[in-house]
Amino acid sequence: MIDGLLATLERNALAEIARAEAEGRNRAQTITDAAERRMGERRDAALGSRRAEGRAALERALAATRRGARERVLEARAALLDRVFAAIRAILPDVATTAEYQARIANELEQARAFTAERPAVVRCAPALAERLRQVARTNGRLKIEPDGGISAGFRVATQDGALEVDATLEGRLRRAQPRIAIEVLAALKAAR
Repeated sequence: MIDGLLATLERNALAEIARAEAEGRNRAQTITDAAERRMGERRDAALGSRRAEGRAALERALAATRRGARERVLEARAALLDRVFAAIRAILPDVATTAEYQARIANELEQARAFTAERPAVVRCAPALAERLRQVARTNGRLKIEPDGGISAGFRVATQDGALEVDATLEGRLRRAQPRIAIEVLAALKAAR
């Protein structure tokens, strides 16, 4: 009987040990699974964060590269336009000596002088144009022609009191037309590509 009781106690103890081991394995597996899930979530979060940081860094680098390229294009365009306008300015004195310009100078002087009405005025002009302007000016004592070495092509008409000045220099016309010319030059450049 004692042997049977010991055997029963041993069986019960072994069964209890097996049950405790199974429960411990299950708990350990649950804890391990939860830990692996948390580690996976943290790993995914960290990886997602790093990916987002990487994408942001890439986008910043791309934006900086694009901005740099755009700046170089704009600088190249500006340099091109500077060269175009410098070339135009360089030929303005020659343009002022052409027959076409000389033929139109009387009309241009009359248009500029119209702004002064009947007030006495002074015409300051490129020295090369002084004689031609004297020929075409209707001087009735209200218009005086003065060569000005600071003007390379064209003339300015100003009232003697300095209240009004009309810039009819070729440089002034170029300056006023510069935005339109720049657009046309850049459009021609684009079309040539």
